[in-house]
Amino acid sequence: MPGNKMRRFLLFGCIAVFIFSASILGWQYFQSFREDKALKQSAKDCALSSADASRQPADVSPSQTADGEPASVILEQYAELSRQNADMIGWIRIDGTNIDYPVMYTGDDFYLSHGFDKADSKSGLPFIDKRCTVEPFGTNTIIYGHNMKNESMLSGLLKYKSFDYYAGHPGIRFDTLYETQEYEIVAVFESEVYRKSDAVFKHYNFLNAENQAAFDEYIAEIKELSLYDTGIFPEYGDGLITLMTCSYHTENGRFVVVARKTGE
Repeated sequence: MPGNKMRRFLLFGCIAVFIFSASILGWQYFQSFREDKALKQSAKDCALSSADASRQPADVSPSQTADGEPASVILEQYAELSRQNADMIGWIRIDGTNIDYPVMYTGDDFYLSHGFDKADSKSGLPFIDKRCTVEPFGTNTIIYGHNMKNESMLSGLLKYKSFDYYAGHPGIRFDTLYETQEYEIVAVFESEVYRKSDAVFKHYNFLNAENQAAFDEYIAEIKELSLYDTGIFPEYGDGLITLMTCSYHTENGRFVVVARKTGE
C-alpha cells in the first residue's frame, strides 16, 4: 500500500541520516584523538631530546638585552617546540587529568580552531585571551580551551565540580617558556558569557588590578561564586590564572577554575 511504502521510505531515510551523522561524529572523534596523541608524542620527543642535550657539554655565551642585562633563556624542555611554533607561550598541566598541552597566544582566537601545526582543528589548543599581556603577564591570565567529548583539551576541568577531586588535585602547573610555575586553586564555579547590557559581575573582564580595592573586590566575587571553599585567599600583587571551558548547565555556559601563583 502507498502508506506502507512511504513509511518504509521515511524509515530508510532516517536510518541513512543516522548512519551519516554517526560517521561524521566518529570521524571527528578519531581526528581529535589523533591530533591529541600526535601533539603529546611530539612534546615527549622534545622533552627526551632536551634531556639528551642537557647531558652534553655546552659552550654558549649568554645573550644580552639592549640594556646589557642577561636575556631570558628558554627552558630546554620547551626549546624545540618553541622553534616549531613561535606562538607557544607556555605549557599547562594538571595531574590526574588529560590536561597537558602547550598554551598559545596570537592576539586573536586563531587556536580556537587550529592545531599546533596551524592546520584546521576541531579541538584547537588552549590559548590566552587576546586582551591579556604576556611579556610581562598581567594580574590575571585567562586561558580558554574546548570541552571535547573525548576528554581532551580543557574538558578535565569539569572534574573540579567535586570537592573530593579538588582535595586530591589542588595544584596546577603553568610554565612559561622561561620559568616553571606552580599555582594553587582559589575558586571553582559555573558561569556564562553575559550580554554587554547585563548588569552582573563578569569575571572574565578582570585582567589587571588597578589597585588593591579592585583586586580584593574581584577575589570576594569569585569566592562568592565558588562551588566550595578552597581556603586559598590571594593577596594584592599575586599572579592569577583563569582556566575556562564550555559548560552546558545554561546557554553560553562556562566552567571556570581560578588559581594563584605560589611563591609570589
